[in-house]
Amino acid sequence: MKYTLCFLKKDDEVLMLLRAKEPNKGKWNGVGGKIEHEETPVENCKREVLEETGLQLKNQIFKGMIALNGIECIYVFASNDFEGNILPSDEGILEWKKLDWILSSKGVVENIPFFIEDVIDFTIEPKVYDCSYSDSGELTEIQVKLFQPL
Repeated sequence: MKYTLCFLKKDDEVLMLLRAKEPNKGKWNGVGGKIEHEETPVENCKREVLEETGLQLKNQIFKGMIALNGIECIYVFASNDFEGNILPSDEGILEWKKLDWILSSKGVVENIPFFIEDVIDFTIEPKVYDCSYSDSGELTEIQVKLFQPL
């Protein structure tokens, strides 16, 4: 399966979602979701951000991919170019969080601190974040490589 994940940046804060549903229920994450049939990652990113936040992306930047145990693929985007007002979400609670909080909080999805600084820095090239997990779901390793399109 393929998914998107988007991090919205406003000044020195990032919009985070305290997930009400699995996966990562009870953890803070970016917004995104499963790519539907015949939907591109960019189309999915725009749709998911609008559905989950009420914000309309005017522009999003591809920041790379997250591989989970080499199987699932998450296309990662970031944006500081959006409009609208945040609306309540069925997916969870939305809050603007400072980067320091994201990097130090135990409530954040555990792989995010390894890549969030690169993702919200619009001058850094896209990368692949290959995350390995144990059978019990513990993050065991992250390998970072430059994204190389086919």
